[in-house]
Amino acid sequence: MSAKLLLACGVFSLVLVPVRADEQGKLDPAKLIGTWTYVSGEKDGEKVNEDNLKAGSVIITKDTITLKSEQGEFVLKYKLDTEKHPCAIAMEITEGPAGQGSKADGIIELKGDDLKICYSPMGGKTPTEFASKKDSGLHYFVLKRKK
Repeated sequence: MSAKLLLACGVFSLVLVPVRADEQGKLDPAKLIGTWTYVSGEKDGEKVNEDNLKAGSVIITKDTITLKSEQGEFVLKYKLDTEKHPCAIAMEITEGPAGQGSKADGIIELKGDDLKICYSPMGGKTPTEFASKKDSGLHYFVLKRKK
């Protein structure tokens, strides 16, 4: 009888494990909402100056991302594809000192209060990993939720 019980538990766990992994892998868009500070950044494989990062902040609402920096304030509308892993993000500048209409596709990941985003700022190929290597053209930032 105990062998049947173990077999039944084993089959039950095999059925549940994939479901739990999918649920844990999906980004909950509501958890992005808030104010974020930069931890680190890279553009085309080059580190972003720490002073520039400290001077900036990111505010995420349900529909927009507002970037505040020494260069001014940029507002982007965004859409997520939470079915993809990592989660895909499509962004478009709607307001900013450099104009509007520029689009960027990327990936985004949230773990606790840590947010990673990697994207191609000039409409290039969507990244597949969170990295910005030399000559990749990619931007990669790590942010922390402001408390």
